[in-house]
Amino acid sequence: MSVEFKVIQRSNPQAQSAAPFFYAMAVRGKALDIDRLYELNSAALRYVRVMFTVLIRMLNIILRELKEGRVIRLAKLSTFAVSVSSSGHSTDEEVNANSITKARILYRAEKELRDMLKLPQFKKQNPPRPAA
Repeated sequence: MSVEFKVIQRSNPQAQSAAPFFYAMAVRGKALDIDRLYELNSAALRYVRVMFTVLIRMLNIILRELKEGRVIRLAKLSTFAVSVSSSGHSTDEEVNANSITKARILYRAEKELRDMLKLPQFKKQNPPRPAA
């Protein structure tokens, strides 16, 4: 199995007059949502129902714990944490909750998942053929 990539052309936004370069971009297939994953595993329905329930409950726990400012480590899967961006002020007294301009959830894949990226074979996608 190999990961397909396509070739895209991009110009340099800092040097608009410079010649554009070509880059490889991974081709993504259709996304699978949790309902489709559930269907694909229907052969082991009882097990899947239990796991589906566990995943939903886990999601609720993760959300609650992130709201408490905790870092969530899911074994060999990933780490989740809350991060914020804020406006700058000249003194620390000026910084308050209203200084926060954006909050996001950081996701970091654990080593085993990151190492997977060293393994795939890559294959160039055939360009679409023009209609006759």
